[in-house]
Amino acid sequence: MREIGQSLCEAKARVQQIIGVPVLVKINSGRGKSALYHGKVTAIFPSIFTVELDGGEKRTFSYSDVHTKNIMFLPNKQ
Repeated sequence: MREIGQSLCEAKARVQQIIGVPVLVKINSGRGKSALYHGKVTAIFPSIFTVELDGGEKRTFSYSDVHTKNIMFLPNKQ
């Protein structure tokens, strides 16, 4: 069985790979609700990272959100 710490390190490494790259961000809000945004990862910190959306809005997420697929990064097809 994999350790949770390893999975979070893998999630952090995936986020570090796409810093500054335009991506399509899918945010799952629960109960089947999700939203798609264009944006990019602008900053990373030890336990959270910041995503700047194209409208200028900034949102922060934790690496556990990536691990649990509450936020997903898809290729930007613009």
